[in-house]
Amino acid sequence: MFWQFLTKCAFIHFYIEKIFSRLDGEIKEVNMKHPIFCLSFLFACNLIADEIPPDQVTPELVAAQLKDAEAEYNEAKENFNFWYAGPLLTPGAHILPPGQFVLQPYLFFTNNYAKFSQSGSSKSINSLNQLNPSAVFQFGMLKWLDGVINLQSLTNWQNGNSSTHFGDMSFSLGVRVVDEHLYSPAILISIKETFPTGKYSNLNPSLDGIDASGAGAYSTSVNLNIAKVIWWIPKHPMNVRASFGYTFSTVARVTNYNAYGGGIGTEGNIHTPYVFSADAALEYSFSKRWVFALDAVYNYATKTHFVGQSGVDIDGNPASNGGPFNDNLSFAPAIEYNFSPDLGVIAGVWFSVWGRNSLDFVSGIVSVTWGF
Repeated sequence: MFWQFLTKCAFIHFYIEKIFSRLDGEIKEVNMKHPIFCLSFLFACNLIADEIPPDQVTPELVAAQLKDAEAEYNEAKENFNFWYAGPLLTPGAHILPPGQFVLQPYLFFTNNYAKFSQSGSSKSINSLNQLNPSAVFQFGMLKWLDGVINLQSLTNWQNGNSSTHFGDMSFSLGVRVVDEHLYSPAILISIKETFPTGKYSNLNPSLDGIDASGAGAYSTSVNLNIAKVIWWIPKHPMNVRASFGYTFSTVARVTNYNAYGGGIGTEGNIHTPYVFSADAALEYSFSKRWVFALDAVYNYATKTHFVGQSGVDIDGNPASNGGPFNDNLSFAPAIEYNFSPDLGVIAGVWFSVWGRNSLDFVSGIVSVTWGF
């Protein structure tokens, strides 16, 4: 009986190995808890339990039964490999493999129609409308490292005036910490550097600050990103993400009217705020192509300090520079449609629900994800 068992196991091992070798690298290692391994293992148990005489356990017999198991695998694979193009705001936690690229253009149209007071009440302001196109380019570098470049511009409208300028650009590196497995999430650490390529100082006094498009400082952000696909409902999995970030910046040198206030004769340094962010998102698959996405975003920024000569405003009063702390909570529901695993489009609405010393806004967002 022992030799019969070994013979059967040898055939089983050989053909299971053949099945896994045909997965084109999708499964890098055999996980004992992986659904596909379970299918093969259940077949193995069934074969042994059948007590087939040793002289009838041939490669052809095993191949025939494994063909049925592989058909079950292909059916399961259709349900397990869903496509995602989002969500809109929360970053992912998977490294892009070397030699692969993702281009993701965004278009934001935002209406800042009110401002939250320090107590959290919302008060109307002259609407500030913004059009913000941006392009995110992600590229694989090593098995544990990838890079992302983000370029953007900003057009503002308010009180019949408008202004368009290039925004701050950023470059980030993603470092893999843990790969995603059946019962564990993917974890990634992202380090991002933002460069002051936008306009922030010597603004036009007649435009009331709408020609500002940058922060004027070099900023470093460190993020911990977590992601996991959850199979509570097998045919409708959910892709869950979370990201926690901390940003610190250099001093911004400002003159005259600037992104932080200022006036005629202003000259000094802005000690930019420290920023904490916490994002969470889920994507619920209606089908392989149609997905519902939802982001929840919270940001907190410390007080902005100014050191230098404050200058005067248009009425001759001392100009205001810097500002108090601010925070904001917002949500962004969206719908995705995926044409293929490498091409998808997502559109949604991003809106604030609560804040202090921050803008109350609503924004329409459209984005396309293209991998190649």
